[in-house]
Amino acid sequence: VDAANKLAQEKGFFHWCLEFPEVFAEGEVGAQAQLRAGFDCVLGNPPWELLQIAEKEFFASLDEGIAKAKNKAARTKLINKLAETNPDLLQEFEDAKHFADAQNKFIRESGRFPLTAKGKINTYAVFAETVRNIINSNGRAGVIVPTGIATDDTTKFFIQDLVASNSIDSFYDITNRGYIFKQVESTFSFSLITISNSHSKKIYLASQLWNLNHLKDDLRVYSLNTGQIKSVNPNTQNLPIFLSSIDAQLILKIYEKVPILINESVNINHWGISFMQGLFNMTNDNNLFKTQKELTENKYEMVENIFTNAQHKYLPLYESKLTHIYNHRASTFEGIEESKIFGTKPKTNELTLKQLTNPNDFVLPRYWVEQQEINKKIPDFWKYQWLLGFRNAISAVADSRSVRFTIIPRYGVGNSMPLIFSDKPVKQICCLLANFNSLILDYVAKQKASGGNLNFFIVKQLPIIPPDWYSKEDIEYISSRVLELVYTAYDMKPFAEDMGYEGEPFLWNEQRRAILRAELDAKYAKLYGLTRDDLRYILAPAEVYGEEFPSETFRVLKNNEIKKYGEYRTQKLVLAAWDIMGY
Repeated sequence: VDAANKLAQEKGFFHWCLEFPEVFAEGEVGAQAQLRAGFDCVLGNPPWELLQIAEKEFFASLDEGIAKAKNKAARTKLINKLAETNPDLLQEFEDAKHFADAQNKFIRESGRFPLTAKGKINTYAVFAETVRNIINSNGRAGVIVPTGIATDDTTKFFIQDLVASNSIDSFYDITNRGYIFKQVESTFSFSLITISNSHSKKIYLASQLWNLNHLKDDLRVYSLNTGQIKSVNPNTQNLPIFLSSIDAQLILKIYEKVPILINESVNINHWGISFMQGLFNMTNDNNLFKTQKELTENKYEMVENIFTNAQHKYLPLYESKLTHIYNHRASTFEGIEESKIFGTKPKTNELTLKQLTNPNDFVLPRYWVEQQEINKKIPDFWKYQWLLGFRNAISAVADSRSVRFTIIPRYGVGNSMPLIFSDKPVKQICCLLANFNSLILDYVAKQKASGGNLNFFIVKQLPIIPPDWYSKEDIEYISSRVLELVYTAYDMKPFAEDMGYEGEPFLWNEQRRAILRAELDAKYAKLYGLTRDDLRYILAPAEVYGEEFPSETFRVLKNNEIKKYGEYRTQKLVLAAWDIMGY
């Protein structure tokens, strides 16, 4: 108790929250009685701090050399050298680590935070759980927290408990675009969550508000009940954060018709899916990687983009930045100087149209991995000489597309490119690929993933057409177009052969590819049970509801195409494909 009192005096409210019955000085009976009874109202803006020491951030203002080290191994080496060069700084670092470790240990083992002491602990989460626990049966609590409390995997148990007990009154996601906080950057975002024990029947939600008057706007604010939340996020039961009430209605319509990819709550996996976070970790497995210079110096011969000698074969190591939708040759390290290839932010060159139209032009990676090491990592049931992966880095607004899947050769794959393995036949896997790359699925994903990474828990809860919903005609229609989009170079010949195609690679033709993708988008709009008006809205909400409408979907895609082609080509082609199909 004495130690807790001292911590409370030194560190303030954070430790009061952690040890609130004990930190009061002896004799303050009334205060302790109030805590036991619970509060009528709790308001707060708790600190947002990860309870771990980030080495780069810690040394940013103390030792620039350590902060800018090229990787963790180099940084660790420099930190160890401090014992000789700057022992005081090393001691300061060790003290900071010890204090963070002690806080983590207490929070995890105290038993007071069963719902938020998960993963990398952030102070805002344990504050929120504490606040929830100290309100009385009629009490309410309102706190300012990151939006991630409603959407992140590490806080899902807290949100699940709030949803299951009908304890959330409202959740409003706000960006500082309108400078609600004058001294904070305009790109900064936060959320207001109101918790009570009144067992609310509805939860009021809104996303990306930037003016407090938006809270009165029925297009921006919508409500969901517990059943609707569980239908959209049955695995995590985290809060779906939609951009407008129109989006909420449309996405609920989709989820009412189409099941999610993997429903863990009832153990349903229609596609027989298993995931892998790539085949190799770019940091931990780097002892297996070889550079072009190393292989050349060791007398390996390079043919196309593969190195061989009499005993060994080294295959390219793919990274997600090399790929895009239906394109395993989007970027290359060819033509980039070595300092930029192996720097902290590696640069790539996009393949030119001339390169893409040459089926003998292949991606040049940063690293190569021995074929035997690759085969060890791939599941035994996967017999194909190609892989299905996606780019995990997304941005719901900054990029024209958020979900980007493609098929690549059976090469090494870094952890930036998660892989999906399915036990279904190849033509059905083509349908799965086309579904992931459809505009409709991308629209849903933009609403459900607010930037960062396309994590597995998000992918599992995306609405995906089950394999047995496709007719034979559907499968042929979709797979034939996927084949033409994927097989544009000879290194994808194994995929073409698995599809029963023995011809030459298809010519890369931008207009032809745009038409094929538009036909697939129209097809999936139909499979999802949408109307033409729904499709028009998804393509361009402002054209349906006016320029002031709060939601946006493919604004970047639209602006890019108008700049490049003089028109919103995707919209034109998709709607034309819909009309031609007679939907």
